Parts: sequence; C-alpha cells; structure tokens
Amino acid sequence: MPHHTEQAAPTHRRYDDLIADAEAATGILPTIAECERLASELREAITPLADQVRRQQDRLPRDTVAWTVCERALLDAQGALCGGLGRGLRSAALHVATLGAAARRLVECIDRG
Repeated sequence: MPHHTEQAAPTHRRYDDLIADAEAATGILPTIAECERLASELREAITPLADQVRRQQDRLPRDTVAWTVCERALLDAQGALCGGLGRGLRSAALHVATLGAAARRLVECIDRG
C-alpha cells in the first residue's frame, strides 16, 4: 500500500504545473480558451487546497505567525475565486495569474505544515 506522501507527490506536481501555467499567462498571452481552461482547473484545485489549509490551521494556535499566514492565504484564495475573467484577453490572463498566485500561497502553507 502506498504511503501517504507517495500519493501526495503526483498531485503536488500537478498543482505546480497548473500554477506555473497560470503565472506564465501574463507573459505571452494565451488564448481565451486556454484562460478559461486554466481558470476552471485552478478553481477546482483551490477548493481542496483551501480545505487542507483550514484543517492545518485548526491545529495551530490562533494568532500565531503560522496561523496568520494560513488565514491570509485563505482570504486571498476566497478573493481570487470571487473574480471573473473579465471582458478581454488581458483581464482573463490577469485573473488566471491571480488564481495561480492564490493556489501557490495555499500550497506553500501546506508545505510549511
């Protein structure tokens, strides 16, 4: 039976690749279809990541630096999820980058835990 960390590695790599694609979206602009795909995948990824950060945060003493970092990451993710792609390609790419940054902060919280 695979150990828990062995199962987490491929998923973590998937998040890393997805986040890297999101961060690259503001360089050479992807197509609107690519922005829509990335936004959809990032939204799907952020929910389980946020759940994992919440569980981790619940084990931390309230108002410590570690707890506050988790809280900030959760609030940033919530804010990113409230936004939309906007009307143009540039705004869509910026939104994808914002979602990617929020996902990265959640992953970093999990990695610290």
